[in-house]
Amino acid sequence: MDDKIIITAAITGSVHIPTMSDYLPITPDEIVEDAVRAWEAGAAIAHIHVRNPETGMPVSDPDLFMEVHTKIKARCNLVLLPTTGGGMNQTTEEKLIPIKKLEPEMCSFDPAPFNFGIFQIAGRFKEYKHDWEKEYLELCKNVTFRPTFNDDIIYAKTFLEIDTKPEFEIYELGHVSYVKWLMEENLVKLPVHLQFVFGPMVGWMKPSVKHLVLIHDEAKEVLGEENFTWSVAAGGRYQIPITTTAIAMGAQNVRVGLEDSIYAGKGVMAKASADQVTMIKNVAKEMSLTPATSDEARQILGLKGLEKVNF
Repeated sequence: MDDKIIITAAITGSVHIPTMSDYLPITPDEIVEDAVRAWEAGAAIAHIHVRNPETGMPVSDPDLFMEVHTKIKARCNLVLLPTTGGGMNQTTEEKLIPIKKLEPEMCSFDPAPFNFGIFQIAGRFKEYKHDWEKEYLELCKNVTFRPTFNDDIIYAKTFLEIDTKPEFEIYELGHVSYVKWLMEENLVKLPVHLQFVFGPMVGWMKPSVKHLVLIHDEAKEVLGEENFTWSVAAGGRYQIPITTTAIAMGAQNVRVGLEDSIYAGKGVMAKASADQVTMIKNVAKEMSLTPATSDEARQILGLKGLEKVNF
């Protein structure tokens, strides 16, 4: 599999608001269509959030998650990776409801507290499509994503029970030590899967080659190179440059999609996550790499298989 690269498409997320792009998938059918198109373009994994179909507000409705996952599975064999990020004010138990119901092959896992500084975006717009949007962007001034050590134990035990592989979202150097601790407590299976996340938000690591190399080296030193596979996600205009760097460094997996950027080149709005999948696929091709299929991604990451999910 040395000539393969896993491409993840993050379909809609919870950062971008409908005012930012007319192409942002909102309804379950729009999310499904964007995911399937990304698969057709070369994505092996789709990272799934859901939204209120009427307003576009990010929600964690288990029924919407089930509808989206079931409809995607009926059309293709994507590895589906639902979020446990949920809403900024949700409890750990609330965030786990969709995961326990779906029993997916993978899901996201934020192991450490972090701030989500998207409030600066609010100043870009004089008018909004929906009343909730400005308040939602500014809410993060007063809310920190709160996972405690006890939250991590609850998450990790749940994932072990349903044989769902967590994708650890790593935002800072110190976050790697949370994963090490969970390894020492025998609460994760090896190798673990890390995703180094970069974005232009206040309080995050600046997207740069220097910081990517630094955090990758930290993971090798703390966890042991043989104990993890890794991916990279980067927001906005950094999406393609940072994921390209990761491919050159030997990452097994990179993430693109409308969750992370609404553009497909300078000043060009992406009409679908597939646009960005195609861009990074073309980059990989120039490095003599081809996109892994969903089944190849399952083999590389050691997943339980689509036949063992609950949707």
